[in-house]
Amino acid sequence: MDKIIKVIFAGIVAGFILFLVASISYNFNKEITDPSLRYIFKKSIHMQWFYKLLIINAGTGIIMAIFYTLMRAGLPKNDFIKGATWGMVVWIFMVNQPLITSIVVGNFAPDLLLSWLAQGFASYVAAGASIGLICKE
Repeated sequence: MDKIIKVIFAGIVAGFILFLVASISYNFNKEITDPSLRYIFKKSIHMQWFYKLLIINAGTGIIMAIFYTLMRAGLPKNDFIKGATWGMVVWIFMVNQPLITSIVVGNFAPDLLLSWLAQGFASYVAAGASIGLICKE
């Protein structure tokens, strides 16, 4: 039971990190730039959307934490590096795949490239590292 609580706590912390980075990015760009969330929030963002974004990110963090506990043994080095590596793996699938699809379809504004990559990398690696530190073996 202790492990389950630890995984849920790690997921909520990771979700808060994802939310925090998305909120900071939104303040600069005035739009959600994370491609995994962009299609959910097509309209202008109001405060009620930020609550929904927090819940979605907490769910994403919990799912990241659950899969991290399953994959932890195959990741390299110490807990921090394992978590950061896991965050990079999730970043590759959550950000880069929609980015490539948007480029191929032609539904992409080039000025968002750096924002998508930087925000996604920072948020998912930090979230993964926090999961790795909280879910120590």
